[in-house]
Amino acid sequence: MTTPAAIRSWLQETMATTGLSVKAWSTASGVAASTIHRALKEDYPFLTSNRTLAKLATAAGVSSPDTASPQEQIVGADFLPVRYDVGAGSWQEVADSQVFHGVGTVAPDPAYSGFPQWLERVLGDSMNEEYRAGELVHVVDAMALGYSPQHGDHVILVRRRNSGAEMERTIKEVVRHPDGHLEFWPRSTNPRWSSPIVLNGGLADDPSVEVEVAALVIGSYRPRRR
Repeated sequence: MTTPAAIRSWLQETMATTGLSVKAWSTASGVAASTIHRALKEDYPFLTSNRTLAKLATAAGVSSPDTASPQEQIVGADFLPVRYDVGAGSWQEVADSQVFHGVGTVAPDPAYSGFPQWLERVLGDSMNEEYRAGELVHVVDAMALGYSPQHGDHVILVRRRNSGAEMERTIKEVVRHPDGHLEFWPRSTNPRWSSPIVLNGGLADDPSVEVEVAALVIGSYRPRRR
């Protein structure tokens, strides 16, 4: 059984056991009903995030499903799907944050076999010293990997605002200072992107915005034609 199918089965079994409807589960967990409906579809090939699954499990009083299975594959795909657009300043409604943009000509990295991998399409210029707009970055799920930020790594940060209703995905470079505190820096020629995101239980300058490291960037691909 593939991981998306295992998650779908877990959702169905939990609803049957607890008597929760999608609407009631959405209200109790704070997860958009559209997110649950998508994951319940038979042809839905993507992983629901571990953070979302944890919120659903807590609300239902059950354990989260195991999404780190070594059998995890994208249904019917030899190459990785393009799951998100990633770009600083591009805030989206959470319900619309994951859209199928097609499949890139990049295969899963066997060094991370068993961990969810996908592609994200770069928007804007907040990391244009490293990645051009339209480039695809190859990432691995940070939570499934048990990843701890290391100096010099590139990561996907997810920021959420308005009680989680909106989200922004952005690529940043990890800077770990001698005292241990972390900063996440843009690498851009645009002066607009010249200061770091500080991870300290939220943004240092805006505690109302939640921040998490969602994925580790392990490579990139620049299409010649689109």
